Amino acid sequence: MESADFATVFLAPVALASLALVVQAKRDSAQSQPLSEAVEILATRIRQQSASADSSVWSDPFPISIAWEQELGALTEDLPALRRRALSRPGPGTVAELQSIDGAGTELATVLLDKVPTKRLVLLGGVGAGKTVLLERLVEALLHRRTPAEPVPVRLPLNRWHASTMGLEEWMASRLVLEEPTLAQPAPAPFGGKSRAQALVELRQIIPVFDSFDELSAAARRQAIQQINGLGWSNHPLVLAGRTDEYAETVRRAGEEPLLLEGAAGVVIKPVDPDQAEAYLRQKGQDGEWGALVAELGSGSPVGLALRTPLMLFLCRSVCAGPYPATTGGELCETTLFPDEAAVRRHLFDSFVRTVYRSREGNARPFCDADQAERYLRFLARQHRNFQGGAGTELSWWTMHHIPAHVRRRISWTLAGLASLYVFVTLRSTAPLSLAVFCTLFLGFMVKTSMFTGPMLRTPSSGLRWRWRWIPAGVGALMGAAMVDVQVQEGEIARAPGPYLALAALFAVVGGAAFGWGPREADLEEPLTPDSLVKRDRRTFVGLVATWTASVTAVFALLMTLVMAYAVPVPEGAHLIDLVPPLLAALAFTSGLGLIVGLVMGFKDTAWGVYAVSRCCYALLGRVPFRLMAFLDDAHRLGVLRQSGASYEFRHVELERHLAG
Repeated sequence: MESADFATVFLAPVALASLALVVQAKRDSAQSQPLSEAVEILATRIRQQSASADSSVWSDPFPISIAWEQELGALTEDLPALRRRALSRPGPGTVAELQSIDGAGTELATVLLDKVPTKRLVLLGGVGAGKTVLLERLVEALLHRRTPAEPVPVRLPLNRWHASTMGLEEWMASRLVLEEPTLAQPAPAPFGGKSRAQALVELRQIIPVFDSFDELSAAARRQAIQQINGLGWSNHPLVLAGRTDEYAETVRRAGEEPLLLEGAAGVVIKPVDPDQAEAYLRQKGQDGEWGALVAELGSGSPVGLALRTPLMLFLCRSVCAGPYPATTGGELCETTLFPDEAAVRRHLFDSFVRTVYRSREGNARPFCDADQAERYLRFLARQHRNFQGGAGTELSWWTMHHIPAHVRRRISWTLAGLASLYVFVTLRSTAPLSLAVFCTLFLGFMVKTSMFTGPMLRTPSSGLRWRWRWIPAGVGALMGAAMVDVQVQEGEIARAPGPYLALAALFAVVGGAAFGWGPREADLEEPLTPDSLVKRDRRTFVGLVATWTASVTAVFALLMTLVMAYAVPVPEGAHLIDLVPPLLAALAFTSGLGLIVGLVMGFKDTAWGVYAVSRCCYALLGRVPFRLMAFLDDAHRLGVLRQSGASYEFRHVELERHLAG
């Protein structure tokens, strides 16, 4: 066998086999982290979020103590039935004697773990009663009691679950990835290619704390209870929170069998005590300013009925106190202006945003005035509700770019046309017309399909790290040598050591660079906030664009140099200066092509690229500020938004509904 045939037959299969080994080695290295470490990483993230919790009840110097009582309306099982259920299970050990599960403040963790025999609880309350605040306190208390071998409590907002597209366990795993992006990496081999988040759910290494049950549709609420009952977590702590009326409608639907959460006790949040409400309101005003209002607290008047929850008391204090009050406590008592409870609530929501922004208009260089802030927040609320189908209060920066289908088509065609025009103009003077047309059509199709025709919703990455890898470099060298050998046999390049060495070195560099990227390990020193996640994903975008641009530019530039050196004869009498213009034209083309490929890969593998484009488009239209994340952080400090991990939330779903209009 000739040496050329031997190289062709031997080098190419070796290169492909080596490439497969490199891919498998990268996957095995990603699976090397034990799941116990992943559990502790998740616990640290949840603990960081709990430490930075910023609900109004927590941040007030005089927080409202939220009290509850046992639910006795046949919406949940009573304590004797729960104790019998617990005793009937295999190996129950000791079961606590029957106790009252009434309580207040931070006692909910004690109720769940020590007083409810089955450790399953349903938390019910009205609009703004403080369910989310109680759940945050519960998560913090459970984390405080947790030992390293125990599951991690995680608050899971059910209003983010699309019941028609994924199962409950799959959605729970996706929420864990949002809490800590490194959980998207593969789990150890015994889990059959599942992610670490899926493995944690499968092994019951979390304590589900389901929130916003009432924000689901009626059909989805029944489906949620059925799937929770079907999890098989009967001996595992679990909490479900929602509004009383919606929960009652779900479990006791007319004409259907009752659908209770199996093995769960229930508690109902009580209205705020009038004395506590008065003390809360008087923090920011003199006695005379609240005299008429506090006399109505606890009564059946419109204002008395409205001010029974922590949310409405917070809004009332924000609107009626401060340097620029929108109304006074006495005016809220006027039944001619506010004839019913709904009118009082509507007025407080109407006045809240403008009041909090006007309260600092005298400060130097405010971020924006009240009118601008209200316009921005209304757009974000409408955009969010259009994207989420009317559910939820969460504002995630990687979902703010929701664009209607007809707008997406226009943008994709525009960008594809610009990219195609650039390629055609660049190639037309140096390449045959057929090649120019082919490259133009191919690149335009790739840009359109990759950037905007595909799904726009992407999960942000935790970042990438790069280091030189010798094995991929060696694989690249083998592949480069095999490629040259094929060209030698076809007669396109004359046999010489130069082409082998040049292409082997080129592919070695590209292989070492391309396979040098890997997922970054969790940085537990830095809390996962919206701003930190934006910066991480932006670094990933820039790294991918730069790497792909440099790699593609190097490949095409050296390939063209190789062809010119060994396959294209240089005319006699030509000088080196005569080769500069075509070389510069070729370099401009290859670098431009590399940049386009790099941008496509950056948009494809990160969430920041699409977010940056959509933010600029919306800012040019005056719908959001250019410094969108700074605006959201400012709204968070003012109390209009609250932070939940890497996302922001409107303070309450009713506030979002009001702003969406």
